[in-house]
Amino acid sequence: MSSAANARASALADVIRDDLPKAKVKKDEKPARKVGRPRSEKSRKAIVNAVNRMLLHKQASDLSIEAIAKKAGVGKTTIYRWWPDKIALILEAINANGANVPQPVHKSAGERLLWQIERFLRLLRGRNGKVIIEMMAQAQASPDALGSFYESFMLVHEENLAEIIENGKGAGAFRKDLDTAMAVDMIYGGIVYHLMSGSDELDEDFITRYPNEALRLVR
Repeated sequence: MSSAANARASALADVIRDDLPKAKVKKDEKPARKVGRPRSEKSRKAIVNAVNRMLLHKQASDLSIEAIAKKAGVGKTTIYRWWPDKIALILEAINANGANVPQPVHKSAGERLLWQIERFLRLLRGRNGKVIIEMMAQAQASPDALGSFYESFMLVHEENLAEIIENGKGAGAFRKDLDTAMAVDMIYGGIVYHLMSGSDELDEDFITRYPNEALRLVR
């Protein structure tokens, strides 16, 4: 199993076992020791903002670490100290647009699931969806790049959705026999396939209908 698959399986297993996301640390493995100085939040924001501004006018494949560093007013070593590669940096920049927005805990399980899927769909609208597909294609080049893709973008969304499904199962809102990991694959996989198939962009009609179809899947 690849490092990306191991990380994903471990993260989702934590959610499914305890209903709460845990740190992505494998058994019998010590957490990686951070090297170098801690992140400067000001520099991090400058780098992330530089990436998002550049993506307005260029394809992700045309961006380079050198150009990003120049745009952000930082050195290349600063970027390499915090991100393993360009894929991880670009995906974190996209996720900065709202991946970690707190879930509406006072809503029902069904409402939370609809909210989570709609938020994911809106994140992928327009240029973001095209960038994600481009990064996914580039990530096929090596296991490390594929690991960057999953860990920098998909894992947080999968953990959030898995937690909602597990809580819904516990509350009796979703099927008790539902395979949570498989449901996550089916729900997000359908969205990614829609983007990869060359279909129309994620318009309002798709964003409205798709979450409701996903809700029928888990009930």
